[in-house]
Amino acid sequence: MKITLPAVWAVDLRRADNVVRQLLAPVTAIEGVAVRYTRGRIKGVVLQPASDPADEILIVNKKIHVPPSFSRSIQAPTEPDANAAELDCSEGAWLKHAGLRDVTTFAELDGLAKRALDSWNKGFNYVREDPVNHVLGLRNPQIGALHTILGHWSVSDEVGTIVMPTGTGKTETMLSLLLEVPCQRVLVVVPTDALRTQISEKFLTLGILKPAKVAGPETLYPVVGIVKRRPTSQEEVDELFSNCNVIVTTSQIAGQCAEDIRQRFAFHCDYLFIDEAHHVEARTWRALKDSFGSRRILQFTATPFREDDKVLDGKIVYKYPLRRAQQEDYFRPIHFKPVIEFDATKVDSAIATAAMAALRDDRTGKHVLMARVDSIARAKEVFEYYKDYADFHPIELHSGIKSQKVLEENRAKLISGQSRIVICVDMLGEGFDLPELKIAAFHDIRKSLAVTLQIAGRFTRSRSDLGDATFIANVGDVDVKDELKKLYTHDPDWNVLLPELSEQIIGEQIEVRHFNDGFTEFPSDIPLRTFRPATSTVVYKTNCATWQPRKFAAAMSRGCRVRTRPRNGLKLGRKMGAKPRLSEHKSRDAGE
Repeated sequence: MKITLPAVWAVDLRRADNVVRQLLAPVTAIEGVAVRYTRGRIKGVVLQPASDPADEILIVNKKIHVPPSFSRSIQAPTEPDANAAELDCSEGAWLKHAGLRDVTTFAELDGLAKRALDSWNKGFNYVREDPVNHVLGLRNPQIGALHTILGHWSVSDEVGTIVMPTGTGKTETMLSLLLEVPCQRVLVVVPTDALRTQISEKFLTLGILKPAKVAGPETLYPVVGIVKRRPTSQEEVDELFSNCNVIVTTSQIAGQCAEDIRQRFAFHCDYLFIDEAHHVEARTWRALKDSFGSRRILQFTATPFREDDKVLDGKIVYKYPLRRAQQEDYFRPIHFKPVIEFDATKVDSAIATAAMAALRDDRTGKHVLMARVDSIARAKEVFEYYKDYADFHPIELHSGIKSQKVLEENRAKLISGQSRIVICVDMLGEGFDLPELKIAAFHDIRKSLAVTLQIAGRFTRSRSDLGDATFIANVGDVDVKDELKKLYTHDPDWNVLLPELSEQIIGEQIEVRHFNDGFTEFPSDIPLRTFRPATSTVVYKTNCATWQPRKFAAAMSRGCRVRTRPRNGLKLGRKMGAKPRLSEHKSRDAGE
C-alpha cells in the first residue's frame, strides 16, 4: 500500500485569528503493509512501513487516546481501508508523533526563529534546473534575479522592482533570498487573502528548495506568522513579530494599521517584500514606504505599471522578458480562436459554443475552461449558457456567492478536477494556482494590458502533460484601448504580439525613470514623477528667499493678471473671466 502521511507541525499557534506556524516535516508518501486493527472501541488500520516494519503507525478516523504501544498515530479524514491500493492521509492530523509540540503561548516560541536563522548559514546551494536530465532546481530567471538583487543591495538602499512574468517563479526568488542573505526577518505584503494563503504555504514549506537540494539537509523551515487581523498595539506587534522569521499579511491590513503600528513593523523587519506590487494602492504604498524608509524594500510584479494609473515607484533592477520566457519554454503557446458576432444578443451563446468545442477537443482530459465576466450579474447570465453541460460539472466562483461552504465546495471541485468549467468575475484572483486552466472564454474583455498579461501568464504555464492554451473572444465588436486592439483582430498571433506589447510598455517605464533621474538638481521634496505636464508647459525658477506658491489662490481672488504664452511668443495678460489682450504688464513680486 502507498500511504500519504500528513505534515508534522513543530508549531501551530493561533491568537485572535493570527497564526504562527513552523513545519517539522512536509507531507510524505511511503510504502508499507496495512492490516486491520481492533481493540475495544478503537477500530482502524495499522501501517507497517517498508523501511522499518517495527515502527507501526495507527490510523483511525476519530480522535482517540492512542495506546502506548504506538509511537505514531494519525486521524484520517475518512475511515481507512486496509485493502485499498492507496491511502491519502495528507489532509489528516497527527494524534501522536515525537516531533509534535503542544505550544500554547508565545513565550514557548522563544529561540525557535533564531535557531532557524542560524541553520540557514551556508545552507543555500545554487542548483540550476535541468529539465532534459530531470534535475529539479532554480530556473534561469530566478538565479538571474537573485544575483541582480544582491548586486543592487551592495551599492544601493533604493526601492528595487523585480519584473518577472507570471509563472516564472517570483515566490521561489523570495525564498532563495531569505536563505541566501540570510534575512533575519521579512514582512511580505500581498494584495488578496487567497494570495496570502498561497505565499505563506510557500514560505512554510520552502517551495521547491528542499526537494531540489537548494536548501541543505540541515536547513530548518522558517517560523511564519500569518496576520489576518490587524494588530492594535505595539505590544501585540512585538509579541508576534519577534518570534517569527517571516510575516505575511495583505496590503489592506497593512494600510489600515496606525502609523505607530507600521513603524513597529519596520522596527522588527529588516526587509519588506511586496508581491503583485501593481495592485497596492498608492496611499498604502506611500505609508509602507515611509515606515520602512531605512529598510530594504523589493517589489515583485509581472507588470510594472499600476492599475490605478499611479506611478509604480522604485528602480527596475531586474526584468525578465516575456519573449525570453517563451524561448526557454516557461510559457506554452496561445491559440486564439476568434468569434465574429455583431448581434449583442448572440455573443455569449457564440462564445460558449466555441469554448465547449475547445474543451471537448482537449486530448489530455485535464483542461479547465474559465468563462470570464466583469460582474456578478453577468456571471449569472453567462452561467445559463454552460449549466446544461452536466458532464463537466460547471460551477461559479465569485463574491456574489454568500455561503462560505458553497464557495469552498466549488473551489474543491475545481481543484480536484471534478468541475472543468468555472464562471468567474475577473480571473479568480492572484493566488489561485491551477495549471489545468487552459481555456479562457472572454465573455467580457478586460481593457487593461496589465490584466491581459496576468491572464496570459496564468494560462500558459508549461507542464508536459497539459499542452497549449486556448483563448476565445468576440472580435466583431471590441471596445479596448489602442494598445490592445491588435490582440482582438480577426487573425492575431498572441505569441508574437504579447511580448511586443509587454516590452514596449515596460521599456516606457524604464525610459521615464531614466528621464527623471536626469534631474539631478531637482528639489527632493517635489515628487517629479507625479507630474503630467502638457507639452506647452513652461517652468520658471524663482530667486526669492521666501517663495510662497500657495498664495496664488489669494491673488486670483483679487482678479490678478495671469500670464500665458501664445504661439507667437507674445505675453498675454488678462483678468480672470476677461478677454485676453496684449500686455507688457510686469510680473508681480515672486512671493505671490
